[in-house]
Amino acid sequence: MMKNIEIKPITQKNIRECAKLEVSEDQKQFVARNLATIAWAYVDPQFTPYAICDGETVVGVAAVEYIPDNEDYDRHWVPRFMIGEQFQGKGYGKQGMLKVIEMITKQHSSCQRVRLSVVPENQGAINFYKNIGFMETDETLEDENVMDFFIKNDIVNV
Repeated sequence: MMKNIEIKPITQKNIRECAKLEVSEDQKQFVARNLATIAWAYVDPQFTPYAICDGETVVGVAAVEYIPDNEDYDRHWVPRFMIGEQFQGKGYGKQGMLKVIEMITKQHSSCQRVRLSVVPENQGAINFYKNIGFMETDETLEDENVMDFFIKNDIVNV
């Protein structure tokens, strides 16, 4: 049973747990390794990785990107999101993504939508994001399909 899912900064204390998490073999072609996600933040100040935690246990890794120079609708992104293979199918993904969206909207009260992109062949991820409330768009970004989550005034109930 899930405890309280929290989105926490990646620190020296949890970086090894984050680095060890992997998705299943059939998902690896679609998801960047967590060390690559963490390293990206070193060179891009707009890109921030987080640990998705159940209590003190890291169950996944997400990254958010805030691009203030983009149009209003295109400023808030979740470019990386993964739940470790051993934690999949237990509700961590949905609750984790909703917590990430909630965090973004608390940091940026003017946020109207959160965006992400997904490999077109990754139908499992597309269905997962649709189940959360993301909608497919006609846009592509680096050969990936863009999906949008529209923020409602009553925001996310986790």
